Amino acid sequence: MSKILITRRTFQEAEDKLKKAGSEVVIWGEPDSPGYEELLKEIRDTDGLYAHITNQVDGAVMDAAPNLKVITEFGVGYDNIDVDAANKRGIAVCNTPGILSESTADEAFALLMAMGRRTHDLPQLVKRGEWGDFDPLAYLASDIHHKTLGIVGMGRIGGEVAKRAAGFNMEVLYYNRNKRDEEFGATYVSSLDELLQRSDYVSLHNPLTPETTGLMGSEQFKLMKKSAMLINTTRGPVVDQEALYDALTAGEIAGAALDVTVPEPIPADHPLLTLDNCLIMPHVASATDDTRLKMAMMCVDNVLAGLAGDWPPYCVNRDQISDNARIKQ
Repeated sequence: MSKILITRRTFQEAEDKLKKAGSEVVIWGEPDSPGYEELLKEIRDTDGLYAHITNQVDGAVMDAAPNLKVITEFGVGYDNIDVDAANKRGIAVCNTPGILSESTADEAFALLMAMGRRTHDLPQLVKRGEWGDFDPLAYLASDIHHKTLGIVGMGRIGGEVAKRAAGFNMEVLYYNRNKRDEEFGATYVSSLDELLQRSDYVSLHNPLTPETTGLMGSEQFKLMKKSAMLINTTRGPVVDQEALYDALTAGEIAGAALDVTVPEPIPADHPLLTLDNCLIMPHVASATDDTRLKMAMMCVDNVLAGLAGDWPPYCVNRDQISDNARIKQ
């Protein structure tokens, strides 16, 4: 019988499907996900790992499980998994692409609207009893329609954000490693600097890589319009948070909305949390009932296929391990 380790609680439908396939399913039931040392112990006799972004899965973790054939990540990003180490060991690495693109785009655009129309801070004013008499110059927000949205990273999620922007008659610019067909009505710009200088809203959707770590720092914030706002729903390390705090307090940019931070969860005494022009969400861009259930079932399909000796449907390293894949043994 194959053993599958799930490092967080999951939907009952996902658990039932794994058990129906005849697998031993171990679900980490503690309030917090397993730490690194705990994962090293728990994974020892595991054949399939159903992991999450909080799990650092490196070569040592893989070596602790000599029977490990497949690792599936609950999410699109898998920067917490050492794919090179998995390639060397013949372990399939999988993710859940596509299914969360629209939900993440929904949240990115919701954050954009919340910052633009100040739905993040003005309701608090009402609750404090500070809503005064009508004043034509009070409570002013920013338009969204006919403004310029700059998208950094035009993948699936970036494309979905562009579609939503079209409904608001926004001009959409995008900066990407490669120029894409402009099916989204977006205009390619050849440099990040140009995008930052021209945009009223900047939404980040690029993957986290060594090159994109700290992509948005002091120099980049200085290039942006003073009225511009930053939206980050990709990965926390893409933004230099100290530089962001300085830019927000100095008025270099007007506001920021983050779904992701460094670390996660962000400490309650973090300086960014003191700012009225910074909205922070608890990494929930994909957190809808429908999307998270679909993601869980994709993880199940990945694991079951790998344990059955087949290529998982959402394998990200098939070309790198095809000759020595453990799932073929």
